[in-house]
Amino acid sequence: MLEDLLTETPAPRPATSAPDRSNRDRRRARLGILSLWLLAAAAVLQVVSLVQQLSYLFVPKPGELPLLVIGVAAAVLVGLGGVVAGCVAATVPDGRRTGVFGAALGLGLLVLFGAATSFGWGFLDALSAPV
Repeated sequence: MLEDLLTETPAPRPATSAPDRSNRDRRRARLGILSLWLLAAAAVLQVVSLVQQLSYLFVPKPGELPLLVIGVAAAVLVGLGGVVAGCVAATVPDGRRTGVFGAALGLGLLVLFGAATSFGWGFLDALSAPV
């Protein structure tokens, strides 16, 4: 009787459309690394955008303003993407450290970039005001 139980093959599991939970967790954990790469790209875009803003501030060229706004928007959107990827990665134990680090770093970079951009636009507004 014991041999019958040991030789019995287990019933096949029914096929489901949902992936295995461990695979989903591994994919979510990898988002922590993705968030750090997105934040590196956001930092580069933010530096490029700040250089564009300084150039526009001191030597404005006609038609440069839309490109400047697109640069600022791209830097902010890539930074927000990094924060979201970090937050999603932080929901699983394997991605918690990199996810939280990426989200915190991304929020810090966005706050600093927002302050620098706000200061630049305020300075530009003060320069363009009539005396």
